[in-house]
Amino acid sequence: MRTGIILLAAGRSERFGSDKRCAPWPGHQCMLRASIDNAVASGLPCFVVLHPGDHDVLESCIPEEASAGICPDAAHGIGHSIAFGVHSNQDWDGWIIARADMPWITAETYQLLARHLELTDCARPVDRFGQPGFPTAFRREHAFELMSLSGHRTEVRIIPDRRNVNVIIDDQMIHNDVNTPSDMPCAV
Repeated sequence: MRTGIILLAAGRSERFGSDKRCAPWPGHQCMLRASIDNAVASGLPCFVVLHPGDHDVLESCIPEEASAGICPDAAHGIGHSIAFGVHSNQDWDGWIIARADMPWITAETYQLLARHLELTDCARPVDRFGQPGFPTAFRREHAFELMSLSGHRTEVRIIPDRRNVNVIIDDQMIHNDVNTPSDMPCAV
């Protein structure tokens, strides 16, 4: 089964005050590159979704181990970006939908979700208390629903309320994203 990672990086960073994707990150060129490097380290294909005008980001931040595309409708919301990423990778058997502003997600988390997709049609990480996090994962059965997303509707609405979709991840970082400069690591 060929599962890949759709890394959503087409947001406008309005709460951050500047382009957070380009913010310095310990041990990496920038936060976006940290997220990409973790995805690539999983050994799974990685496709980065960017917004119009991101040609510089495409040239400077996307390593040859990953691919990327510019979503023409990214300004209309995350649903459009998800639909674009899945549509661009219809040859995959499954998609892990990840956020580029969650650079703490590890290669191991991506691998666990991909393995879980071999057992069921979708997967969502939960902590030991049952609290859901990100990224999420879907098999081909959900392709039409994913490619139909638009606006600010996310893939979370597609996840069925079944226990077998939960993957226990003992890493609280499945809940952490970067929205403001205060969310950045102190070492930066």
